[in-house]
Amino acid sequence: MKNFIYAMFVVFFAALAPSQVRAQETASFTVSLNQDVFFGFYPTVAGSYALSDQLDLSFYGIFWTTPSFGTGGGGGLWTEFGAGVSFDAGPLTITPQVGILNGKLLSNGEFGRFFDGVVPNLTVDLSQGRLEGQLYFGYYKSITPGQMMSPDTETLVPVSSTNDFIHYWANLGYGLSPVLSAGAHWEHLYFAPANIDAAAFTPDTEPVAADLYRWVGPYVQLSHPDGHSLRFVAGAVLGEADASFYKMTAAFSF
Repeated sequence: MKNFIYAMFVVFFAALAPSQVRAQETASFTVSLNQDVFFGFYPTVAGSYALSDQLDLSFYGIFWTTPSFGTGGGGGLWTEFGAGVSFDAGPLTITPQVGILNGKLLSNGEFGRFFDGVVPNLTVDLSQGRLEGQLYFGYYKSITPGQMMSPDTETLVPVSSTNDFIHYWANLGYGLSPVLSAGAHWEHLYFAPANIDAAAFTPDTEPVAADLYRWVGPYVQLSHPDGHSLRFVAGAVLGEADASFYKMTAAFSF
C-alpha cells in the first residue's frame, strides 16, 4: 500500500512539470474556511490543472486544527494531503482522489507521525442550471499501529488498536437567485476500530464500531459572481434527543 501511494504522488508531481503542462491549460485554486460542532476549525485548499477539455489533475489539503486530533499545543496535529483526477460527465464533475494522513488520530499512538493513514475518497459535484449538489465519500484507513510508552516508561510499545473512519455526505439545492441558493444536507461519520490486539483487552472492553453522528438539515448559501461563497447549514443529530449540528464554510476561488 505504501509503495502504491508513493508511486501515485511521483506521477502527480511529474505531471506538473513544465514539459507536461501546456501553456494553454488553465488552473484553479480554492481556499475554504470551515467550522462545525464536531471537527472544529479546519481550513482546506483545493486546486486543479486542466489537462484537456474533459480532464483535470486535482489536489487538496486539509489543516485539521482540533487539539484532540493531535498531542495538544500544536504537536502532532492531523494533516491531510491528496491528489487525483477530475473529469466532466454531463452536469456532473467526478473527482476520485487518494490522500495521505499525517498525525496520530488513525495510528492512535502518543506521537504524531508521517503517513498516519490513507484516505481514498470520491467527490461528485452537480451543476445544471439552478440545480446544485454534492456527494462525498471518504474511507480513512489506518496503516500501522502507533506507539506509546510502556508502563515502565522506558520503552515504546505498539498500541492495542487503531482508528478507521467512514465519512460521507450528500446535499442538493436550488438557486433562488444569482446570489442565493438553499437546499438540504445529510451527513454520517462512522467509526471502526482496526488492528485490534484482543489479548490487550479484558472481556467487554474491546473497542467496537459505532456511529459518531448522523444528521440532516437545511442549508443557505450566498454567492459572489467571482466564485466566492458563504454557506451555513444546521440540523438535528438523528437518534440523540435535543442534539443539533451546525457548520459554516466560506470559500474563495481564484
